[in-house]
Amino acid sequence: MNLLDAYQKYNELNIYPYHMPGHKRNTELCQMPNPYGIDYTEIDGLDDLREASAHPGRGSLLDQAQARASRLFGSKHSFYLVGGSTSGLICSILACTKRGDRVLIPRNCHKSVYNALALASLHPVYIYPSVDEEIGIYANLRPEDVEKALIEYPDIKLVVTVSPTFYGVVSDIAEIAEVCHAHGVPLMVDEAHGPHMGLSDHFPDSAVHQGADIVVQSLHKTLPVLTQTSVLHVCSDRVDHEAVSRTIAIIESSSPSFVLVASADQCMDLIEKRGPELFEIYNDRLHQFSEDMRALKHLTVLCNGNDTLDRHPNIYRYDHGKILISTRGTNMTGSELYHLLLDKYRLQMEMCLADMVLAMTSIADTQEGFDRLRDALLEIDSTLSEGAPGERFMLKQHTFEVSPMSPDEAYALPGEFVKPEEAIGRVAREFVYAYPPGIPYFVPGEIIDPDTMATIMRMEKADIKLISTRHRYPELIEVCVTE
Repeated sequence: MNLLDAYQKYNELNIYPYHMPGHKRNTELCQMPNPYGIDYTEIDGLDDLREASAHPGRGSLLDQAQARASRLFGSKHSFYLVGGSTSGLICSILACTKRGDRVLIPRNCHKSVYNALALASLHPVYIYPSVDEEIGIYANLRPEDVEKALIEYPDIKLVVTVSPTFYGVVSDIAEIAEVCHAHGVPLMVDEAHGPHMGLSDHFPDSAVHQGADIVVQSLHKTLPVLTQTSVLHVCSDRVDHEAVSRTIAIIESSSPSFVLVASADQCMDLIEKRGPELFEIYNDRLHQFSEDMRALKHLTVLCNGNDTLDRHPNIYRYDHGKILISTRGTNMTGSELYHLLLDKYRLQMEMCLADMVLAMTSIADTQEGFDRLRDALLEIDSTLSEGAPGERFMLKQHTFEVSPMSPDEAYALPGEFVKPEEAIGRVAREFVYAYPPGIPYFVPGEIIDPDTMATIMRMEKADIKLISTRHRYPELIEVCVTE
């Protein structure tokens, strides 16, 4: 069986997608011709994605498409990306820094940010967001903590934030931007999970409108677009859009897929023509689902309820398009709920942790999909009883932390593989992370501390999948040979 046959066979299983991409395989809403018929490259009359504005005689089709995205999202310049937000985050960081600079990054950021550090020999200062203890997730990044870091490390050249987080938590970007700009530092926002924000008043506003200088969004995560399509927004004159254009040309493929770009532009056309209608329907469905979840006796669902923020004071704002289902305090684990929803109810969730399951939604979700999830959770809830609180698998908390060496310095050293218990106190030479969401527990250049090692070993026992870049974990982990 080839891959196409396997994908088509999977479609026959009637498994509903509560995961990315945001088009949810909704072929009634999202229609495209056979991709082979539009799989063009940079030929006369069709432009060059990386040099769109340089060829006015060729129609500047791509330049016009990116200009429309810029108008819709409210940026100064927008660049379509076909390498996902991974490429956008790397390009943004490289464009905003010089080799050897110090940058402030949240410790819960995506692994691609750490890869950018290695590429430019950047020195990170890690900042930790607040924590919502009840749910067991990172909450918002506090502006006062950003202020403290910028005072303590006045040579910081760029501040990076993640908003919304993988779990839907939104930080006060306007206040953080004000702090950064008072210190003369640009603010970059990883808004990979928030391309729908700013397109509807039903959701928290986008960082594009709140003072961020450069913003990266994964269109494919929460909008009806093909996988790998993203957009990079330059939002202020603090960022040189020509420098961004250069870094994109370096990082991304020189043969970008016009099928993906066409998908992104088709989505912009859909938003222009039907956005208010589709977001209204979407919000109504989310609100009704949230109301239905009030009948739960054991499971806890964080979504569109009016009391969401009252019950979780560490969460500044929340993107209710993310549905977090907590099994904490019940006799069921997150992994058990995840597999039950898939095996019995044919509902594929985005991810699970020890006592939590995440469902991702978008304007492409159907009423039938929401009904299936509602009925499944109510039925499962009726079978549960009280249980012990689940474990928390959070990184150790500091206000800020300076890594003893940058990732590229760690890569430059020789390495050796040792057993996890022998790695404690050594400098990591590889990533160890849970995927999704791709937040590393160990980063090359960091000292492996006993608390974090104990945490990830407990995660293994709790059936939470961990990945290492050298694929030897959990038997072995690579550390630097420093002597």
